[in-house]
Amino acid sequence: MAEPLTFDALASSEYVLSTAENFVLYVLLEAVASGAGGGAGGTRMPLNLALVLDRSGSMYDERRLEFVIEAVKFLAANVAPDDKVAVIAFADKAQVIVPSDQIHNQSVVRRALEDIDLLEIGGGTQMALGMRAAIDEVKRNHAPNRLNRVLVLTDGQTYEETACLELATQNRDQMSFSAMGVGVEFNEKLLMRIAQDSHGKYHFIGDPAEIPGIFEDELQGLRAVSVRNGRIEATLAQGVQVREAFRASPEIYALGTPLVTDDRKITYEIGDLESGVPGSVLLTLVLPPRKPGPVRIAQSIFRFEVPGVGERTAALDIAVDYTLDRTLTSKRNGRVMNLVDQVSIAKLQARAEEELKAGNVDRATRLLGNAIQGTQRLGNVKATQALVGLMDQVKKTQTLQTKAAKTTLLQAQAVVRKTQMLDPEALKDLQKGE
Repeated sequence: MAEPLTFDALASSEYVLSTAENFVLYVLLEAVASGAGGGAGGTRMPLNLALVLDRSGSMYDERRLEFVIEAVKFLAANVAPDDKVAVIAFADKAQVIVPSDQIHNQSVVRRALEDIDLLEIGGGTQMALGMRAAIDEVKRNHAPNRLNRVLVLTDGQTYEETACLELATQNRDQMSFSAMGVGVEFNEKLLMRIAQDSHGKYHFIGDPAEIPGIFEDELQGLRAVSVRNGRIEATLAQGVQVREAFRASPEIYALGTPLVTDDRKITYEIGDLESGVPGSVLLTLVLPPRKPGPVRIAQSIFRFEVPGVGERTAALDIAVDYTLDRTLTSKRNGRVMNLVDQVSIAKLQARAEEELKAGNVDRATRLLGNAIQGTQRLGNVKATQALVGLMDQVKKTQTLQTKAAKTTLLQAQAVVRKTQMLDPEALKDLQKGE
């Protein structure tokens, strides 16, 4: 039986300066699932989904609800016989409009969607109610051999934001949550947190016509999952410190203040892995001075589940050579440094956003300029275009309050957060080091 995944550790340098008091080393821990998706023998795992759809008054703008209905029809027409999918509509109240065992009854689905306008659920936005109903539906069919996920779509600010976050984190051991924001009025920070904290996906939808395609992408991604509940554990050698930790792929975001246990262990949950899509964490380590020679600075284990097989592990050592030769320490692993640059650009964009909110337009513009230089150096054309558009809006409006500025910001966030995957030939060159 072929190995279900590869687990590798790449350091920004193989050499550490022996006399340096605080030598900074970047370490990429990366797992890549093999296979075509599914469990043992490539068998596809059945889905257990619940769709949480905003039906507040604003969803009638720009034909948003029409595109949602089209997306649900697509999903219902493409689920497998053993899949379970529930549909919940919410506004001031929440209501299950398609029970999970009725998704294969096309007449029931069609009638529910045609009558969605007639639901007496108000016109506000109580997303937590919709999430609770969805969680109940998923739990009804929950099974370890199923892919259990809640998909939430909204276009506005919701009441009880804290409750929404708590629902996602409290239930993340049983299901993941993907969050979709349409337009510019929703709270993107909330939806990002819901997705990140539960190992789902976050989608910004600037054009409602994109909604069916997003649903299709979610379905394809779920079909491609071949490894479940991935978790990276690393035990640090004495004196080694963690300064920062970022999720490095498939999206970039901070993992918060590292929690190092008494036995010097750190743990990062990765969630489910789609075949061929890296799940990785980038650590910024600070190393103490040591005598020249090889040193193991950490041990790492990747724990995961293969459906139909059970829990598996992959382990490796992370070692470097301490040296007095500065020319050796100047050599860098190109692939790791490429990801370090991508993380730095995402940090610059986020800092620029904070400066704008504080009214510091000049600082924000300088930060965006630095980010643009970074994307140009990496050859990331899409990110460069997105950031240039954002800077133009900032210079024009001096704020993020206009619809055009907010749209440009959300587009830039989405592009900058997405890890730029290099083509195979460039990847081979970079892995050899610079």
